[in-house]
Amino acid sequence: MRTNAGWLLLSWALSAGAAEPRRQVGQVAGQPVYADQITGDNSQARADSARALFMAPTLRAWVRDQAGNMRPTAVEKERAEAAIAAYAACSGNGYALPEDPALKDGVLGMLLGNVKLQKRLYDAYGGGRLLFQQAGVEAFDATRRMLEAREADGAFAITDPAIRTLAYDYWTRDHGAFMITDPDRISAALDVTSAIARCPA
Repeated sequence: MRTNAGWLLLSWALSAGAAEPRRQVGQVAGQPVYADQITGDNSQARADSARALFMAPTLRAWVRDQAGNMRPTAVEKERAEAAIAAYAACSGNGYALPEDPALKDGVLGMLLGNVKLQKRLYDAYGGGRLLFQQAGVEAFDATRRMLEAREADGAFAITDPAIRTLAYDYWTRDHGAFMITDPDRISAALDVTSAIARCPA
């Protein structure tokens, strides 16, 4: 009797301690992604988590591939320097680029690099709307199309329809007045000097 009770207790302990099998909901670069990796205490947080898991690696890889195209040309640097000098003169802020050539190149690369990157994305993936962000404009529709193309090529896969809807939620969410749709404003925003402040005309 005591032996049977012991086996029953051991069997219960093993079954209670056995973990539920993890539910795979997709893959990124051949590595599985599981449902329990998507975290957050509300739908937007979970959507952001899903996007970070599935899409951020693809976006980072695309940016790395474009690194050479982000460097400003000599003409672009000249235009940016002129715009900075003009704003310093009319605003009285006294700002000037560093005199050291390496430091100056670093500042100009930072100011102009993101706009060049977004312009390349915009041109390569069908244009569309832009989204204004603190760090500058984002090629909103083009980014989604690029991700969909990489998904179709197998860079990542989302096999759970509800998780896929979550991951793409960012592109169906209402971004209000931060969305840029006017062609003239889009053209101005994708100019390399758009990150530089202007004095009122």
